[in-house]
Amino acid sequence: MIATLNPHEAPFTTGLTPWAQTLPQHVSPSAAKSYLGCSLRFYYERIACIRKATPVALHLGKAVHAALQSFHLARWRASDDSVEAIAAAFEAAFLRLERDEGPVKFDDAAEREKCRQDGLRVIAAYLDSPEVLNGKPRAVEVLLKEDIPGLSVPLTGAMDLVEGDFTAVDFKSAAAKPDPANAAFDHEIQLVSYQLLMEAATGETPPSLDLVFLVKTKTPQVIRVKSPPADAHRKRRVVALLETAVQGIAEDRFHPQPGMHCSWCQFKNECKAWLPSMTVEDIHRRNAA
Repeated sequence: MIATLNPHEAPFTTGLTPWAQTLPQHVSPSAAKSYLGCSLRFYYERIACIRKATPVALHLGKAVHAALQSFHLARWRASDDSVEAIAAAFEAAFLRLERDEGPVKFDDAAEREKCRQDGLRVIAAYLDSPEVLNGKPRAVEVLLKEDIPGLSVPLTGAMDLVEGDFTAVDFKSAAAKPDPANAAFDHEIQLVSYQLLMEAATGETPPSLDLVFLVKTKTPQVIRVKSPPADAHRKRRVVALLETAVQGIAEDRFHPQPGMHCSWCQFKNECKAWLPSMTVEDIHRRNAA
């Protein structure tokens, strides 16, 4: 049995119970995707809570996300949604995240400034694009938790935006233009989970499951990828994937899963030292040595 850290010592809430061999309290699409991608990385990040410097792309994505949330809330409240107000929201989030979740892996001050300018440019591009939200949204950053048939724990998820017609929208930062088919498939767990949550909570089926990519090219692009609502087959498939993650976590199945993702994984050193008998304490003791 592998003990986890005291929840009060964790840098963020995991939703996992304090001890292995028990079911998690709930599962989110992001947690399931992380576990299925590499169960050992999931363990190091969400159970052992090993702190790493924040990747630049992740820092930028979070700051942009906060600015978009500010814009959509302003539309919902009929308050200041000007370019200047949203740029100020980005600047505040950029500093707050750097302070609270840093350090960020900037090489130098020049890279930090480029990252900041990239964020301002993609936000301005979204506000000036045909994909910008028009009118009042139905919900912004709505957190749902519902019991879903076939899942042994509740499903949770926070939707970036629900448009007036119940279209679920999730925003992504990207360095290159996405391939629509690959993008929809890559984010299938997340998109279908949102549909399951929305149907359970409201009885409404979204007419579309959308991804809006903010692409950080020299001239920023805003690209919407639309996916039709999931049919029964897609729902069963995603529920099965979610349940696979739940059972793997409950049964303490955490092991290396070698692949291309290893080349950019932050936990390579911990993975090289992995043995199935290692405890959280062993890992932190080794890292501190």
